[in-house]
Formats: sequence, C-alpha cells, structure tokens
Amino acid sequence: MKNSTLTLLLLFLTTLSFGQIVNIENKRLSDQKDGFIGSADLNLNFVMNTRQLFQIGDKVKLGYKKKKHFAFLITDHALVKSDDNSFVNRGYEHLRYNYTLKDSGRVTLEVFQQGQFNKIQRIDLRLLLGSGFRFKILDHKNYQMNLGTSVMGEYERLSDTGISTTDILNSTYFSFDGQFTESFGMNTIVYFQPKLTDIGTYRIANETSLRFKLSDHFTFKLVYYLAHDSRNIEGVRKTNYTLKNTFSFRF
Repeated sequence: MKNSTLTLLLLFLTTLSFGQIVNIENKRLSDQKDGFIGSADLNLNFVMNTRQLFQIGDKVKLGYKKKKHFAFLITDHALVKSDDNSFVNRGYEHLRYNYTLKDSGRVTLEVFQQGQFNKIQRIDLRLLLGSGFRFKILDHKNYQMNLGTSVMGEYERLSDTGISTTDILNSTYFSFDGQFTESFGMNTIVYFQPKLTDIGTYRIANETSLRFKLSDHFTFKLVYYLAHDSRNIEGVRKTNYTLKNTFSFRF
C-alpha cells in the first residue's frame, strides 16, 4: 500500500503545476487573428508491474477573438488510480474574457471564473470569480513583459475537514519572456494572492524556465516551480517546489 501510494504521488507530481495557484499566463492562446483557435489532448495510460496503475487526463484550450473582444476556455484534468483503489486526482476549468481598452492593445479589461479541485492539496472545491486589468509593459520581438492585477471572490471547501471559507483576495501577476541570444531564452511568471482583509495570509507562486538551443534539432529546458501558502493546513506542506529537465527534438 505504501509503495503504491508513493508511486501514485510521483506520477501525480509529474503533472503538477503551481499546486494551488493555476498558472493561466503561460497557457494563453494566441489571439492575433479573429475567429476560433484551440487544441484538445486526451491521454490514457495503463501500467502493469508490481501494481496495476490506470491514468487518464485531458487538456482543452478554446478561444475566440473578434476585434477588441477575446474569450478563452482552458480545462485540465488528471486521474491516477491503482488496483487497491487508492488514487489521486486534480483538475480545473478556467474561463476568461478580455476586452482591449485602447487601440495600442496595452491595457485590457479581464473578467474570469474558475473551478478547481486538488486531492494532494486537500482542495475538495475552489470557486473563483473576479475582474481586473492587464497591462502590456513591453512588447518587443524578443522581449515581452506583462503585469496584471484583479480582485476576486473565492469559495473553498477542504476535504476531510468539512471546513469551507469565503474570502476576497487580490491577485497580481508579473510575466517576462526574453530571447537574449539565438540559443538562450528565459521565461518567468510570479503570482501573489493575499487576502484583502488579512494581507499576512497569502499564496505566492513562481515558474521560471531557461531555454538552451543546443542545435537546430535539440533544445534543453530547465523549469523550476515554487508554490507557497502561508496558511496552516494539517497534512499539507506550506511550500512545494519541483525542478524539471526536458530535452526536445524537432525535425
């Protein structure tokens, strides 16, 4: 049982991104042309060794743009289950509407809604509804920088405790992407979400990736994730981090 649970957790961590904060910034769809754009992925895996493992997941991105209006929907779900009925799961859906306020495209009004669950973080259900502004600070061929801030209402119910809370939070994010040379680039995104009634209670997350182009066909990427929740939740770590190494081959 312990070996099975550890295996499940390791499989789950390979799909974990930001823990409790869903990183929407690096999942935005390209909105350069009017009309629909999207993609859908479905994975189904079966593993039989000392344990029988079953994994299923889906990812959907769908967007629509018309002039200054842009709306997109993102869903991401994952379920890992073993033959002894132990399992871990997580998922979310995020719907966002953007309206460009100025012809330059540098100021955007955002309205969003999100539903989320995450068994590892003991989130039985989290619902968000909010609105705010996104500012395009730098828009260069090789460098992009954005800043966004919003106010959102949050309902959260924790599993195994029956505890549910309703809060008003600020959500501020900063993103930067730079291609410094032909072979080296970097992307970083930071989220900060404090309660407006108690700024000492907050969530913060960072995702930073370094890109190294080794040749015309090979690229190496080093990705670091860090998520911190200042609350004391029994059985849940305050700080979680992941380091990933990825090699990609293009032909």
